[in-house]
Amino acid sequence: MSVIVPVKVVLAVESRDYIEPLLNYVHGSEYARRLRITAFSQPEAFHQYMMETSGMKRPDVVVGEAAFLNLWTDREAADIPCLVLHEGEQVSEYGQPLLKYQPLSELVGFILETARQRSNGRKSVNSREGGMIIGIVAASGGLGKTTAALNMSKQLGNEGYSVFYLNLETVDSSSLFTGSGSASGAEGEGLSRLLYDLKAEGSEDTPLSMASYCIRRPEIQADTFQPVYNRKELTDMTCDEAKELIRTVAESGQYDVVIVDGDSEKGDRAQAVLEASHKLIWLLADDLMSMHKCGLWLDVLETTQPEWLEDMICKTSFVVNRYMGTMINSLPRDFMEINGALPYIPSWKQMQHHELLLSSPIYQREIRHLCHELLNVDSVTHPPAVWS
Repeated sequence: MSVIVPVKVVLAVESRDYIEPLLNYVHGSEYARRLRITAFSQPEAFHQYMMETSGMKRPDVVVGEAAFLNLWTDREAADIPCLVLHEGEQVSEYGQPLLKYQPLSELVGFILETARQRSNGRKSVNSREGGMIIGIVAASGGLGKTTAALNMSKQLGNEGYSVFYLNLETVDSSSLFTGSGSASGAEGEGLSRLLYDLKAEGSEDTPLSMASYCIRRPEIQADTFQPVYNRKELTDMTCDEAKELIRTVAESGQYDVVIVDGDSEKGDRAQAVLEASHKLIWLLADDLMSMHKCGLWLDVLETTQPEWLEDMICKTSFVVNRYMGTMINSLPRDFMEINGALPYIPSWKQMQHHELLLSSPIYQREIRHLCHELLNVDSVTHPPAVWS
């Protein structure tokens, strides 16, 4: 079983009015399981703690004001990432500048991202040589596949996993959630360039670094590609090319989990997701048309790939989305069983902002359960933040 190890953060800020709201926010958010914060408002106490820090007490990240960090004379020798809180003044001599007053979700997300980059070389989940590939498919559009995929990316990213979100839909709807200009860091060369490089002679012999192709999306705590607007690049993609793309990302050594948002129509890219994924989430809706289309797709697989179908079923979790407490329609095949359910959120119908689809506590709770089932992760309770 994999255990989520909390990120140890030392926070050094003079104002207790700054520390307390931050700790309260962490305790009441999805970050509570992921962060252990030791906070100091007295420079002398901070200095003493850092002088004695070693072994299990060694923090993963230090976040503080320049007045505190100035006392930490061996910070360079300690080789611990250091974020310097500032309000516009020059502080880069003490570490990487971090704007002191900003939305708490972005502040905490940046701290976790710093820790993630630091530990990017650790072993992937379940001791795989590459990242675990989780494919999300549905037999028809409009079943909430992208909503589920992006919420999974955010959940796993918040828990400290290094995540890549790969959208293989003909029309990429994920930009409705993340926007087009909110990426952090320099924009990569993109999926189009990666597809070209994969076709280049000898590219399969040299591992490709995803850093030059992808962008970081803080909203979903994951790396991804900019949406491909030339749809022909996707519609012309063969099954083998799509599988090579998926495996290239997973085997890059940079990600614990690759979440693949598959196309909702039977085709080469959809088939590639079915074949390349280590785990599959097959989304259903409790309506006659969804069940009927699911049955038709399974019929095609049974006719064309009967021996392979059994292996696919073994790695598939059938999950009902927009579940309302009871099932009205029967599953289309006797061998199928419901492995999970994601709740219906009535308020989403009246929403004007798609980013709210990433912030429903009820939905995220079930997404967390689903993620832990897929990754075989035990739930663990971490110690609360410490304030000195």
